[in-house]
Amino acid sequence: MKDRNNSMKFNYKHFSCDAEVYTKDQDLIVRFFDSAKEQKEDEIINLVFVDPGYGYLCVKYKGDAALISGFLDENIFVSDDLVDAAIEFIEELSPQVKHCYAPYHISRFKQTRFNEYNGEY
Repeated sequence: MKDRNNSMKFNYKHFSCDAEVYTKDQDLIVRFFDSAKEQKEDEIINLVFVDPGYGYLCVKYKGDAALISGFLDENIFVSDDLVDAAIEFIEELSPQVKHCYAPYHISRFKQTRFNEYNGEY
């Protein structure tokens, strides 16, 4: 599931973040993140902290319908309006979704802990 497109910006009112799109056939996944927190290739040695980003949204086509799902960090996507803007963003990237039945379920998550291996231990 590669077809990695150029990074773009997601903007809503005073909020902005980077977004990457990954596609397979008509289906797509959008990753929301801050590119300033990502390591460059020459920085990936020994101790690396991998930023998980702000979440993902997915459009999966099933015949004449589409399903939209995903997880968004509630510390970043703080309001229903911001989540709705993210849904509209993915609909603009996949315009055929506007012409079919497309229910969605977006979960806002709160990070409580994480597992990590950073190359040091």
